[in-house]
Amino acid sequence: MARKHAVQIFAVLIGLALPLAASQARADRVRRLVTLAGAPDNQIVGYGLVVGLPGTGDQTTQIPYTQQAITNMLSHEGITLPKTAFMQPNDVASVMVTAQVPPYTEPGSNLTVTVAALGNATSLSGGVLLPTPLKGSNGHVYAQAQGPLLVSGFAAAKSGSSVRRNTPTVGRIPDGAVMSRAIPTATWSHYGSARLLLKRPSYENATRIATAIDRALGRGVARATSPDVVEVRRHGRLGAVAFMARVLGVQVTPEAPPPAVIVDAQSGTIVMGGDVRLRPAIVSYGNLTVSIQAANSVSQPNPLARGNTVGVQNANITARQSAGHVVTLPAATTLAQIAAALNKIGAKPSDLIAIVEALKEAGALDARVKVV
Repeated sequence: MARKHAVQIFAVLIGLALPLAASQARADRVRRLVTLAGAPDNQIVGYGLVVGLPGTGDQTTQIPYTQQAITNMLSHEGITLPKTAFMQPNDVASVMVTAQVPPYTEPGSNLTVTVAALGNATSLSGGVLLPTPLKGSNGHVYAQAQGPLLVSGFAAAKSGSSVRRNTPTVGRIPDGAVMSRAIPTATWSHYGSARLLLKRPSYENATRIATAIDRALGRGVARATSPDVVEVRRHGRLGAVAFMARVLGVQVTPEAPPPAVIVDAQSGTIVMGGDVRLRPAIVSYGNLTVSIQAANSVSQPNPLARGNTVGVQNANITARQSAGHVVTLPAATTLAQIAAALNKIGAKPSDLIAIVEALKEAGALDARVKVV
């Protein structure tokens, strides 16, 4: 079974990585390689209530802020409850609403929002988000969100049994928020210059981008000031928008990314780039299993003795280690060869992750290992 899992993982690995290897030398436009300084994406957040849930909302006796939010909402609508009023609705849930605002988003634009349960609600499916103001880190309100939720997961429970698929406590509202205030941007300086921030900083990439822009728009337009910044200066009769459009439309061939192995330790997934190389190595792999079994008994004295009956706790501990597998891994220069070599080990996916990291530490894997 372990060998089957390993084959499946690295079969997917080869299918994903070969297209990446084929596209390493392809020219790309500057807009895909950089972002504009002074015009980043922004995050906004707000606290809201989801109503209309089919009995899957918060238990307000355990989540007091939900009851307080309901009371505050009703008071804004002119409904005043006595202080002794006790509410226990299960069709309302406290949620946090988040959205990402692209640069240059103007008032009236729509945003997709993500809604996540804040209390102990079991599902947000079927709920409707009440109007919720979304604020930035400075406390200003930039958008208003509301609408019915789209939830991909579900949960059901009855008589102690339950079933759950995906995450029913997180939902989305496409175009569920409307911008009410623009977030300021500052792309151009007082001297008519702008900075391009490289998504993959390196001296080579910065130099290539600056050279390509100069070749297309004229000498002295672009200057690489650091591995992650290229400064461009506007000149001629072109306006700011037209000039930046030409800059971002310039084609450049970036340097090939360094070899990388991406490891997702939670799901046991390994993805390798097309230029990963494996040097000869020897791997020993074995399992150690420790079993602890409780064997409780009762110590009872003789009928005429003056003793007390007491419980005795015993435990049987056994340790078993399977025979280790010593596998010689030959040098491999293609993904198919690497997959075949690692499949020889016959380890489980979680163990393969540890083996890949050990190969990197031993210098046998020519790649950067990144755990996500």
